[in-house]
Amino acid sequence: MTIQDSRTDFRLATISALVKRAPHALGRTAMMKLVYFLQILHKVPLEYDFRIYTYGPYDSQVLEDLKIAELKGCVKSSIVGYAIGNGYAIAPGAEADAVVARCCSIADFIPKIDSVLADFGNRSATDLEMASTIVFVARAEASSGKVVALSETAQKVREMKPRLDLNRILQEAIALKNEGYIAAP
Repeated sequence: MTIQDSRTDFRLATISALVKRAPHALGRTAMMKLVYFLQILHKVPLEYDFRIYTYGPYDSQVLEDLKIAELKGCVKSSIVGYAIGNGYAIAPGAEADAVVARCCSIADFIPKIDSVLADFGNRSATDLEMASTIVFVARAEASSGKVVALSETAQKVREMKPRLDLNRILQEAIALKNEGYIAAP
């Protein structure tokens, strides 16, 4: 982010670029997790304060910025019906390109946006919830100085997300480790 870009302008440009470059319309959960991955895994300076929540890492400011992006025409949101309830489909708005073009520093982060979308852009909301929770837990463990086996990390995630299968969590943790997204013995 450069001095010419305010934090809000940078966030709106990032959201716009993310939605524009995504392989399909994104839901709110997907948007939250992809923004989390941009900030945590790729060090994009979005300055959100993610905390663990019902569906994994969450910061309400992401949704506030998404509302602003919609009001400014950067994105458009529609309600979509699913078998288990309603969700959102977030797609590029008419002003997406203009907002991205006005942001001086967003071009530096496009490769990181593309990387996150390549690794996570086609995953379901449940898979994104699981992967982001694993990253959150593993990083919390690492920042506290603990050396924890992946099986212990998976067990902690399972305790937080009892509807998820432990073997599936462990396989995802192994994949995240192999990609270099988490450190574990």
